[in-house]
Amino acid sequence: MSYVVMPTLPLSMAKGLKKTPHYNTVVQRAAAGRGTSSTSLMPYPTYDFEFDLDSIQGNEAAAASVLASFQGTFMASGGQGGWFLFTDPQDDTVAYGTSCMLNVTAGAANPMGQTGDGSSTQFQLGRLVGGIGIDVIQNLNGSAAVKVNGTLTSVSVASTGVVTFSSAPADGSTLQWAGNFYHLCRFAEDSYNGTRTFTTNSGTDMWDVSNVKFSSEFI
Repeated sequence: MSYVVMPTLPLSMAKGLKKTPHYNTVVQRAAAGRGTSSTSLMPYPTYDFEFDLDSIQGNEAAAASVLASFQGTFMASGGQGGWFLFTDPQDDTVAYGTSCMLNVTAGAANPMGQTGDGSSTQFQLGRLVGGIGIDVIQNLNGSAAVKVNGTLTSVSVASTGVVTFSSAPADGSTLQWAGNFYHLCRFAEDSYNGTRTFTTNSGTDMWDVSNVKFSSEFI
């Protein structure tokens, strides 16, 4: 399935791009009131985004304008009804040194393990944040260059970022990849706060679009 890609937009310098990882954890306090128990329904995070577009030019009829480009993405997504691809302008690349691959082979002895085991052939693309946090990467922008023990290896990659090896990497082998990625996102609301602030005699409109909110999702 193909998704519309949000174009590069001039984010407000005042607020910039708000971005935070998001988990879903259930915390239950013990009946006796001593201690709590918890379980994470999302072992890997999605992301919440928010930005403003201040003093952008254009209108609905100016196809190449900033306003029309943004509004086109919003309309093609049906508001919060569909998905779009978003590129974080400062965080869209995974290098070999920060990459990881998670074992998602059915029946694997070490599910979500990060090295080869001699029998598993399917691994989910991921990356390490701060050397310990794990992100799942699903939506590639281009292709992934995969290495097994430092050697480039030909693989197939599904639209969900699952890599399939033609033969299982050896037990204990190091799995790495490099490439660019998108976040698959959904708008938080079915409308946005857009204000036409100025119109010149030439027909050039100026707009402020505030509190654009959306979140990434897994598929």
